[in-house]
Amino acid sequence: MFHPKCRHCQSQKTIKHGGKRWLCKRCHRTFALRRKDIRDRAAIDGYTKDRSTYERLGVRWKVHRSTAYRRVQRALKRKQPLLERTKKNLHLCDGVLALDGKHLRIHGKLWTLFVAWDRGFKKPVHYILQKGGEGDVPYWRLLVDLKRLGYVPKGFVSDGILSLKELLSEMYPSLRHQRCTVHVFLGARAKVATGRKTSERAKDFVELLRLILWSRTLAEAKRRAQKLWSVRSLTRSERRAIEYIWPTLPQCFVCREKKFRHLHLPRSSNAIENVIGQIEARLKTRRGIKSDASIDLLANELLLQVTEQTITHN
Repeated sequence: MFHPKCRHCQSQKTIKHGGKRWLCKRCHRTFALRRKDIRDRAAIDGYTKDRSTYERLGVRWKVHRSTAYRRVQRALKRKQPLLERTKKNLHLCDGVLALDGKHLRIHGKLWTLFVAWDRGFKKPVHYILQKGGEGDVPYWRLLVDLKRLGYVPKGFVSDGILSLKELLSEMYPSLRHQRCTVHVFLGARAKVATGRKTSERAKDFVELLRLILWSRTLAEAKRRAQKLWSVRSLTRSERRAIEYIWPTLPQCFVCREKKFRHLHLPRSSNAIENVIGQIEARLKTRRGIKSDASIDLLANELLLQVTEQTITHN
């Protein structure tokens, strides 16, 4: 006959005590068996991957929707925090950190998800989800938490937000900051190719901007930009696009400097944009999120489920 060990004294002298509880003859205390993780995984997968509502999960499990809600929340609370996983895998990190923030609309309110991504680990290493827009305080908390773990950064890649640039120059003045070339290109393209339909002239000009930003060296990019600027037939929007990318060129070509060439800094953080977009699709739903704590638990689980994403340096 099956006799489980007592949860309090580890004795196997136990007998049934009611429907779901057991009585220990040694310490005379009762206990219930803990459910296996299979049930937790089913609850999390049904809520995060299938994007099912609690009403639908309750029908599937033949319980009330409030019971389905408690089951999912218990399963999410048992999952390890993302920072704890990072602590166990510090040996896999190479120090090249990609930082990004994403604005979300949850229950009609503005939230921002701040994510730190290590290139060597190929997964997110830390995150902060808070109400409001972007600022330097959440990024500061990200870097301080990673520093307490023993994480040593060697270089940074971001979309070039001003508050983050100032923060990195204060905390790590000796490390260089690579600006995402894709973000710069998209910003310049938006000044020329506006609307759904794009003229042939705008398409040709956008290709010239692409050649400038993806030049082999900074000197070559500046030479191409100056040559394009000297064309007299340029429109105002085209000149605004060149004026937009000109001051960002040194930041876009940090990876080409001899001093930091050995780090192979990626030229773009666009690989993690797709992942954050998938997280946004689940977080912005109005169904099933009851409190701020449940939003944070859901974000932690979604980032834990992210598969490896390779960030190249081309």
